[in-house]
Order: sequence, then structure tokens, then C-alpha cells
Amino acid sequence: MQSRSREEIRVVACLFLVLFLGVADNQILSPLLPAIRDQFAKSPSDMGYLFMGYSFCAGLSVLIWGPLSDAFGRKQGLICGLMVFAAGSFVAFTSKGFSILLAGRIVAGMGASMLSLNAIAYAADFFPYENRGWAMGSIMSSYFAALILGVPLGAWLGDAFGWRMVFGVIGTGSLCLLILSCYLIPAGRRKDGEIVRKPILEYIRQYAVFLRSQSSLAGLFCSFFASASMMGFLAYLVLWLHDAYGISISKISLVFIAAGSAAVLASPLAGSIADRIGKRLQFLLSSLSLAVFLIILPRLSWGASLFVVLGAISLSAAFRQGPMEAVLTEIVGSASRGTFVALKNSFSQLGIGVATMLSGILFEASGYRAVCMLSAASGVLAAVSMLCTYKERHL
Repeated sequence: MQSRSREEIRVVACLFLVLFLGVADNQILSPLLPAIRDQFAKSPSDMGYLFMGYSFCAGLSVLIWGPLSDAFGRKQGLICGLMVFAAGSFVAFTSKGFSILLAGRIVAGMGASMLSLNAIAYAADFFPYENRGWAMGSIMSSYFAALILGVPLGAWLGDAFGWRMVFGVIGTGSLCLLILSCYLIPAGRRKDGEIVRKPILEYIRQYAVFLRSQSSLAGLFCSFFASASMMGFLAYLVLWLHDAYGISISKISLVFIAAGSAAVLASPLAGSIADRIGKRLQFLLSSLSLAVFLIILPRLSWGASLFVVLGAISLSAAFRQGPMEAVLTEIVGSASRGTFVALKNSFSQLGIGVATMLSGILFEASGYRAVCMLSAASGVLAAVSMLCTYKERHL
């Protein structure tokens, strides 16, 4: 196994924590939905606005943060993102009505988009493509760690102290991480030396270039469908288990622990394997397996088989996430990488927003099986989009 320097491990650990916070904030809403729905007397489709508002505003605002990241640096973007994220979390913590809660989620989404953009761009600048699969796999394991730790902890806090307390804890955690990041994350470096600052309008014009290129456009749609396939089924998983089987929220947290445990351990290994066998190939195989398991999921009842399939879904997602980020961040050079990652994340958030909105409608009209079919189809389309990325280099 290739040895890693202390600096590389420290960078991966810091970026892991940054993404963990942002991802946990997004995923933690799912186990809180029953309590929020009951307090404000909202329907499942109304709950979709909390996801949709968060995702759409994150997807739009990141288009501003991308050029700023290229112009002023990734670390500065991380610091600013943590401040905005904390502000949105505390608005949600103090909210007394659904509209104020929605406003807090929108601000938090804007901050989270800054965190994701700058963490991914920083890692892509810091690690060469040859071992970027390991780095991205390790950092992206934060998605599954959030399932294991963040979601069950949020469910417990929500049961014990009310759903508002969850957002208060998240806001406090973001302030603590803000202080740590100032000292533990080194100044970023651009691997190819492209550090010349350009006018902001020139960065913005670059968006049109990305949208005209087949390779970058395929990568953008890959991000859209990959995010849609995960959040579409995940957003209403808790409501399905709660309503269909009468399972308590504390017991449902066991599902997230079982589903995420293997994925956290597998993500760094999955990245290392992708560095050896090819990142695109691993993404394709993982996306197709994910679609198969999503079709099986709603046909299961509460029990061991459901835990096994959810674990398989998490492993499939773990084996595709790191390779996808490694491939997509290699499409452009470091001078415009922040701008491209911003557009990629915007497509990702748009995918989440569309998927959760459609899932809410499908869940209310046809049940959870229709939600899983939509997510499976999105996973297949993600694989097709990856096939359309360019093949001149071994990606």
C-alpha cells in the first residue's frame, strides 16, 4: 500500500470534517421530517420544499462562489462557507414558523455549497490524478459517516430535545470547525502553476464554454443524475419506514448505521482500487449495481434482508463517488477548476432538487416503489452520461 505523508493525511482529515458537516446537515433533515410535519401540519409534498429550497439555492449560489474560488483561493472559500453555513443553521434553530425554517435552510444551503465546492477543488489541486481516487474516496466517505453518526445522532437529539436543537448543534459545530480550519488546512497549491487572477466576468464566461463542450457537459449531467439517484430515494426512506411499518425514529437510525458502516470503511479502498483498474469503469459498474438494488428495496419488508440491501446500496454509492469526483475534476485545468466544480455542483444540487420534488409527488400519489424506480433510472442515466465523457486519457 502506498504510504501517505502527514500533510496529505491532515488535508484529507480536514476536508473530511468539512464535508461531513455539510452532508450531515442535508441528510439529517430526513429523520426530522415526521416531527416537523406534525408541528406545522404539512403534507409530504410540502416537506419537499425544505429539500428543494436548500438544493436550488445552493445550486444557484455556487455559480457565484466558483469564480471567487478561482480568483481568491480555496481556503478562503472554506472559511467564508463555514460562516454562512453557521448563520443559516442558527436561523433554523431559532425559527418559530415553517417559512423561517425554510429561510434558514436556504442560507445553510448557500454555505454548504461553498464548503463542497472548495473542498473538492482544494483536493483536486492538492492531489495528482494518479492517486486522487484514494483522496476523493477518503474525503467522500464523509457522506456515509454522516449516515452512521450524523443521522442517528440527529434523530436522538430530535427525540430528546426537539428538532430545533439539531440545527443549533450543527451551527455550533461549524463555528468550531471554522477555528480548526484556520490552523490545520495549509494554503492551497495549484499543481500546474496556473495562479493568475482574471476578471470575474472572464470566469463567468467560462460557464458557456463548459456548456458547449461534450466532455464537460456529459460530466455535468453525470453529476446531476448521480445526485438525483441517491437523494431521491433517501429523502423519503424514513417516511416510508415510519408510515408503512410503524417503525420508531430511533429504530430507523439503525438502518442508517447498518447501511453506512461498510461504506465508510470501503470508500478509501474503493478509491485505491479505482486508481488501479480505471475510475470510469468502476463508476459504470457501481452505478448499474446501485440501480438494481434500488429496484429491489421497496419490495422488502422490515428485517435482515432490508438491512443487507441498504448496505449494498451504500457500498455501490461508495464505490462510485470517489472515482466520479476524480474523473470530473480532471476535465479542466486548475485555473478554472473552481468554476467548473461550481457548475458541476450546481447541476448536482439541481438534480437533488428535481429528484426530491418529483419523489414527494410520486410518494404521495404512488408510494415508495415509484420513488425507487425514479432513482434507479437516474442511476442508469448517470452511467450513460459518464460514457459520454472524453476518452483521450485514461480516466
